[in-house]
Amino acid sequence: MAEQETWTIQRMLDWTIGYLTRKGDERPRLSAEWMLGSVTGLTRVQLYTSFDRPLSQEELQRMHDAVVRRGTGAPLQYITGEMPFRHIVLRCEEGVLIPRPETEILVDAALEGVDAARACGREARVLEVGTGTGCIACSIASERRGTHVVATDVSERAASLAERNRDALGLDGAVDVIRCDLASGVDPQYMGAFDVLVSNPPYIPSDVVPTLPAEVEAHEPHLALDGGPDGLDVFRRLLELAPRALRPGGMLCVELFETNVNTAADLCREQGGWATVEVRQDLTRRPRVLVAVREGSLAQGIDPGRERALSQREKVIHVDQAAPDAAAVRRGANVLLAGGVVVVPTDSVYGIGCAATPHNPGLGRTFAIKRRDLAQTLPWLVADAEDLERFGRDVPLWAVALAQKFWPGALTLVVKAAPTVPPEYVRSSDGTIALRLPDSNLVRALARRVGCPLAITSANTHGAPSATSGAGVEERIVAEADLTFDGGPAPIAIASTIVGCTGEEPRILREGAIPTADVMEVARG
Repeated sequence: MAEQETWTIQRMLDWTIGYLTRKGDERPRLSAEWMLGSVTGLTRVQLYTSFDRPLSQEELQRMHDAVVRRGTGAPLQYITGEMPFRHIVLRCEEGVLIPRPETEILVDAALEGVDAARACGREARVLEVGTGTGCIACSIASERRGTHVVATDVSERAASLAERNRDALGLDGAVDVIRCDLASGVDPQYMGAFDVLVSNPPYIPSDVVPTLPAEVEAHEPHLALDGGPDGLDVFRRLLELAPRALRPGGMLCVELFETNVNTAADLCREQGGWATVEVRQDLTRRPRVLVAVREGSLAQGIDPGRERALSQREKVIHVDQAAPDAAAVRRGANVLLAGGVVVVPTDSVYGIGCAATPHNPGLGRTFAIKRRDLAQTLPWLVADAEDLERFGRDVPLWAVALAQKFWPGALTLVVKAAPTVPPEYVRSSDGTIALRLPDSNLVRALARRVGCPLAITSANTHGAPSATSGAGVEERIVAEADLTFDGGPAPIAIASTIVGCTGEEPRILREGAIPTADVMEVARG
């Protein structure tokens, strides 16, 4: 593999297959294709239609490193750094168990529990113990949108990887990752409120671990493999946890070893309290997954007050609006891009609204939540001062001067709407739109990530006092909105001043945080 030689894809493929064959790789062609595809970014089909393509020096070096690692028996998933699982692709790293195809059967079982909860008219809550890469938690959350998954792992490395996989898949708000033993770090309020407890724990009997394929035994973490003398050490602890974690009618789903899963089923029956206990086979027809359903009915639910508190907790993000966390911004943007409604703090009062995109269902929902006439329009919160003339037309110079002086800040300017503004956001009687650049890094970050302004009005029932803190937002509004950012008290806690900018002089439509005298002084130069 000297650098001065020309290495085409075909030559590299042939050489790698031969090298790995001599090293004892059971599937050398698959290994060669997988590594070469990872290095070049080409699919398997593209590799075979690009035989004459030369590899760059960087690709050569990366391929050399990959082949050497594979020759020592390192798993392909660790070498390429990724692994497809069901409908998602996950990052894989040394020190974290590699997802297996049989675990997809475990996800199927857990989804049955999720669907049973949804059939009762509510979104499901799932507890996963031992999340590893996050493959189970992320699959459930992505395949059943609206499900809230709490995923735990005792390994710091695994918890970190699961968080990164969650974030890469845009599941920030759907999956909480907690580093703890079993469920010791889970909020006690959630205990007894989960519809599903799912786990792929360490389940290989200790005396079987040394007999595993070298690729597994020598490279994957024994913490995630060794289940004790009979492979059921962790399962017994899960069995103790299940009655405390699950609702009546909730489901326990656990992947186990073919020699101990029936013993685990017997332990469930001995414990009592289970309406059904069954063992399911994996793809190779080996007994693999234990599925047990608690006595009682999911339809019974839990105390309504507790249910409301949990639902609100799952939809509220505590945030510093001056320095918002990137994950919080990403989660909010995902909700907005999906047509959702959010509650946000601003420098003046709390607001509620949606992304200012055409035909957004969030617009109608915002009015419905506020209980306000749909015929009215919502102000736009913009990301940058330049947006005044981007979304407004024939903007007077004195209005530009007001923006230069008071933006970002609590000043709303009503200007003629540019032709690019969707008609549902334009006031039909005079063709205007209200624009404001709030002194809120959170709002501006959301608008930039979404790629358009936010159509926002005060977060209160129409006619009621405006909310000036996260705690002051009505419980009903938090429940009906898709996401609420709680930034604590709003810095100004007074509504913005609204100025009409369609005439020769400013027209004060509402005096708020900025006095009329200050507005007129700047406008008249």
